[in-house]
Amino acid sequence: MRNELSKEECHREYRKKQFQQQWLSDEKYKLWLREVKSEPTKCKCIACNVEIMCGKSEIEKHANSIKHSTNVKSLRGSKSLLSSFTKSKENEILENNIKISEIKLAAFLAEHNVALHTIDHLTPLLKEIFHDSKICKGVNLHRTKVTSVIKNIIAPVEIYETVEIIKNNPFSVLVDESTDLTCQTFLCLLVRFVHPNSGMVHTKLLELVPVNAINCSAKSIYGHFKECLLKKNIPLNNIVGVACDGAAVMVGIHNYFMTCMVEDSPKVIKMQCFCHSSALVASKACLNLPRTVEQLIRSISSYVSGSAKRCAQLVEIQEFFDNQRKTILKLAETRWLALHQCVVRVLECWPSLIEYFRIALFEDKLKSAQTILDELLNPYTKCYFLFLKYALNYLNTFNALFQSREIMIHKLFDQSLNLMKIICQNFVKPSLLDNISCLNFHISNLLPVEEVFLGAECQSLLNLQPIDNINVFKEKCQKFYITVAEEIIKRLPISNNLFKEFKFLDPEIALDANNRAGFDNLPLLSEQFGNYFDKFELINEWRQLPSSLNNSQTIHLKNLGVVDNAQMWKEISVLKNFVNDSPKFPNICTLARLALTLPHSNAEAVRIFSIVNDVKTKKRNRIGNDTLNSISIIRSSFQDKNQTCMNFKVNKHHIALHNTHNLYL
Repeated sequence: MRNELSKEECHREYRKKQFQQQWLSDEKYKLWLREVKSEPTKCKCIACNVEIMCGKSEIEKHANSIKHSTNVKSLRGSKSLLSSFTKSKENEILENNIKISEIKLAAFLAEHNVALHTIDHLTPLLKEIFHDSKICKGVNLHRTKVTSVIKNIIAPVEIYETVEIIKNNPFSVLVDESTDLTCQTFLCLLVRFVHPNSGMVHTKLLELVPVNAINCSAKSIYGHFKECLLKKNIPLNNIVGVACDGAAVMVGIHNYFMTCMVEDSPKVIKMQCFCHSSALVASKACLNLPRTVEQLIRSISSYVSGSAKRCAQLVEIQEFFDNQRKTILKLAETRWLALHQCVVRVLECWPSLIEYFRIALFEDKLKSAQTILDELLNPYTKCYFLFLKYALNYLNTFNALFQSREIMIHKLFDQSLNLMKIICQNFVKPSLLDNISCLNFHISNLLPVEEVFLGAECQSLLNLQPIDNINVFKEKCQKFYITVAEEIIKRLPISNNLFKEFKFLDPEIALDANNRAGFDNLPLLSEQFGNYFDKFELINEWRQLPSSLNNSQTIHLKNLGVVDNAQMWKEISVLKNFVNDSPKFPNICTLARLALTLPHSNAEAVRIFSIVNDVKTKKRNRIGNDTLNSISIIRSSFQDKNQTCMNFKVNKHHIALHNTHNLYL
């Protein structure tokens, strides 16, 4: 019967559902659904902060509400308060690895001279290739940031240790001035020092200073030089030597760079570049010979290089004659070794060049081809080439020797003297060669013109010519020799006893008392560097050094000195007294470190400008001076350490500088 039961009786009992733990692993609910411990039949939404009856339909109904959808979106982007102040160790390691990756990528671009804007494509490409790498996903590197990493992280760290060392230790500077592709003038400032811990000798670029080309006077250049050092808190009194080229603004007669330098550092040693000096010796001497040699080299190069067809024809003739393809070199006066190399190359190609210009004259009928052919057929022209091949070889060997990065300061005096003797034995009486540094080139001291030696090849070809012409030819070559000898006396330290005393660094002199004739007390070095040590103790230690070592120690140190002179003196410096455990030879080792800081040439500065010309090209002519300076510092430091981007170690200083303030502000 309808309505016969009461409301209480007809009410059906509702079966309550309980919370299911599997809901917490469901992607739909795990973000916002939580269990209520006190009420098993209820659950809580942490996004809306409300309790819901357990049941799939009730949960779905709440999840589809507009309010819940809005709250869940804000929940997805929020972090807990604790996570804002603490960082998990895993995340910290990942963040550091990302920084290391960005720094090493920047070092790669700087070392290999890659355009910095390529990183805009390289970073997305790496992310696509290594899509499963968390480090690669975190790398966020583009042109602006990679430039900042180079300028504000890598370069400052590379020079930080250098600046800290030379603040408290003596060092030498290498200074040179040049212009880049866009005619921007730079002052290249390098420092050379002995590392106090390792004992190694380092030469590094300190800064590439832009200079106003309108005012390049000695005072202006010295002002930039002084400002650069004082800005880094480097005292000028720590400078013991300055190396520069032979330009008038550097080593002229009045108001030159070295004048200003001596006013601030009276004891500084002026080291004019001996590679540059030997090149000037050759240049001055060649003025005594006819200009035929240089004109012929330039004419051949201009004639052949102007046409691809002519180059191909020359190659074909060379292959027919000697099966060798050799390019005709262009003569560049700014290159130290260029003239000798060009002379040798033309002589190697002499037969093929004669046949080439015979064919060229027949086909092209040009006056230039006729002129070149006439010179090639002239026997005296070839004699001049053979003479220059012989004479310039000695100057170039000396030049190349002192372009080395090895320690050569103790060999400079002997090598200069040997060069002088080798040149003079060709035209000076043998009895006068023993006192060559004071030789007067009067005609009474010279060999007769007939006995002047010009080299075996030149002599054999010259003997086929008429006697009268031979004497005229030899007179010109004798003037060449005289100019070479006079310029060597003027420019190289063959009579400077201070450079002679630097031979004390040689292991054969330092460790063997029998080879010390003339090296008893080192008076000039004691006077020059007396502020750094006790002069009297220096003499005592110098005299005791050979007898304080046993045979095995002497042999070991001599072998080490041949390979690395600086390391030999480092090992001597750690020898101890048995009485008080103090260094046994502190004063003589201090003098050795001072001598090792002196550069033997200015070749390192020239290498820096080679880096500048390599970085700033026609396609990269807008690169900023700061960026150019930083890249040059990085590459110079990498070369000094014999380091590449692969073994470059990112340390704590790099990571500490890798922050928003350094990169962008």
